[in-house]
Amino acid sequence: MFVKGKSYIRRDLHDRYGGQEQTGISTPAEYPMIFLFTSKKGEKFGYRDGWTKEGVFLFFGEGRGGDMSFTRGNRAVRDHIQDGKDLFLFEYVDQGVVRFVDQMLYVGYELRAAQDINNNLRTAIVFELVSLEAFESDVHDYDAYEQDFAELSMPALRKKAVEESKHPKPPNESSHAANYRSAAVRSYILRRASGRCEACGSAAPFSTPAGLPYLELHYLRRPSDGGPDHPDWVAGLCPNCHRQAHYGAEHQQFNQELRNKILELEKQLGYIK
Repeated sequence: MFVKGKSYIRRDLHDRYGGQEQTGISTPAEYPMIFLFTSKKGEKFGYRDGWTKEGVFLFFGEGRGGDMSFTRGNRAVRDHIQDGKDLFLFEYVDQGVVRFVDQMLYVGYELRAAQDINNNLRTAIVFELVSLEAFESDVHDYDAYEQDFAELSMPALRKKAVEESKHPKPPNESSHAANYRSAAVRSYILRRASGRCEACGSAAPFSTPAGLPYLELHYLRRPSDGGPDHPDWVAGLCPNCHRQAHYGAEHQQFNQELRNKILELEKQLGYIK
């Protein structure tokens, strides 16, 4: 949909998708998306967005005067997963011109003392965001995860995966790291896939150095009770299908069909009814 590193005229974005034109958080009513706009000029209003060394993007919530609260755009960012909305981060490169940074995922927030537009001290909401690709990026310790859980039976591994998915970094506290993904969930999905893409059914395109089939994890991100890391919301895909799930012309339909496949598979395995 948007190309990383490409510049866009902000007005054109709103002409095409709608949403508020003068705010840092824009929520188009007719599309399942939220635009986030960051600028170094925001510092004069008390906003100090930026990356941490752990790869987390700190994004100040909206509200120029007084304490920030979880209303309007701030609520939309916090609840974007539950609401089925995607976060798209843009940075200003010139007046009226923004560059697309990445699709982001909310992982937590902190409350921070900061000055408002009137130089009064107030409580600010600072969102912690990670790149969706970083969230889904396939493990540096890919083989080690399987080895860690090799002795667990499939039911025992799923139980551990479900338990771990219930306790990611708390969504109401600072995480200060992007490495919050569940190793047990990852191991369970790869074992459930049995070396085949859970979308197209093709065999994994190659093996890892330890001889394990290589598949990438795709988070469907429309959770009910379990959150984005719950096994019911994660699929093991070949790289081609993974790219299609994000960038294909029919990616929404693709993801819905994939979601149905995962649910059916979990039913066949006897884990859900």
